[in-house]
Amino acid sequence: MFGSSVKFDADAAAAEIARLEREARRLDAQRIALLDRIDRSGVYRTDGHFSARVMMRLHAHLSGSEASQRDRVMKCLRELPAIAECYADGLVGTDQVRRIAAVWANPRVREFVAVCEEEFLLAAREMEFLEFDRFCVEWTNRVDQDGAADKANRRWRRRNVESVQDLNGFWDLRGRMMSVDGAQFSEVLSRLVDALRLADIEAAQAEFGEEWRAHLPRTSPQLRYDAFIELVRRGAAVGPSGQPLDTCTDLVIDEKTYEHHAARLVGAEPPPIEPTDRNRFSRTADGHYINPAEIVARSLVDHVRRVVVNSAGVVIDLGRRSRLFTGSARDAALLSEVACYWTGCWVPASKCQIDHLMPWKRHGRTNPGNGAPGCGKHNRIKEQGFHAWRIDAGEWSLTRPDGTPVPDHLTHWPDPFGRHADAA
Repeated sequence: MFGSSVKFDADAAAAEIARLEREARRLDAQRIALLDRIDRSGVYRTDGHFSARVMMRLHAHLSGSEASQRDRVMKCLRELPAIAECYADGLVGTDQVRRIAAVWANPRVREFVAVCEEEFLLAAREMEFLEFDRFCVEWTNRVDQDGAADKANRRWRRRNVESVQDLNGFWDLRGRMMSVDGAQFSEVLSRLVDALRLADIEAAQAEFGEEWRAHLPRTSPQLRYDAFIELVRRGAAVGPSGQPLDTCTDLVIDEKTYEHHAARLVGAEPPPIEPTDRNRFSRTADGHYINPAEIVARSLVDHVRRVVVNSAGVVIDLGRRSRLFTGSARDAALLSEVACYWTGCWVPASKCQIDHLMPWKRHGRTNPGNGAPGCGKHNRIKEQGFHAWRIDAGEWSLTRPDGTPVPDHLTHWPDPFGRHADAA
């Protein structure tokens, strides 16, 4: 670090940037080396994790994309020892290594990446990143000389539309369309936007006469959004077989929050919600945030199902009626969690099975308090001696067959609020 008495100019700043960058690269390479060691040793299986990637994602608090990036780099560097060595010495950047790994991930060119390792290494060390990125694109295009038909088929296989929620609870729509499908979609959306705009104009003219332009209720972006939502709703009303789709969106909210926003909806002024209350939530069954006021409003008029949950995370108790979780009991158990209950597992609850925490053969009850969503793998290995149960505030405890606890991500990081002090 530079002291106040040390001369600091552009040259000194550049030298310090280079020094810290090299140290950061070395540290990044050590993390990849650790992931490789965990993967080769198989120690991740001790706690029932799917892979070394899942174990690192859990204990390092990583996003799924970051964990996948590291996993891909690890597998790539196994085949590129010279690049791995330079990375460990801080002589090649993390961004460059990740870009090489992205090229390597293409199965049609993978075998040639190792052949051209020295070429990639030289380019990664000497080129600015933008130039290096173009180098990777051009190299891939030279090696992967598929014809136009092959590329079209590949794009067809990669066709995709997905909705991704951001940190504010809004959704981004992302997709990749074939040219004809995209043209048809654009045409249908444009026509529906025009129809909605015409309806707005006619309504404004009827009410405001010549001043109608100043009173249009929707902007062009809002019209496009409303038109798209209208397309989705029409698709749900008439499914592929010509019959309405049986859809029901589960919106899960705690009792106090629902009552608070219901009171505001009818004009009351309830006390403000305590921001530090960790038992307040409003979400979909898979854990996507939903504005609580919107849940209250939609529960009155839309095709949604309100699910009110107590402070322990349990929806209802249907008693010991049957061996299998079905009907309302299954729904309630699924809605108690947003993902598989196993530490570090991110399989959404909607993709999980429901099983007894206290086994049926040991008189475990078939009710939501004794059920939880578990992915197929973790439901199976639970029978190998692992034990899971709910503790305070609906949190989970998981122990290995030898009785020792499976650590979660809270056991290795300081807690500024003083929670989990014993575990830390």
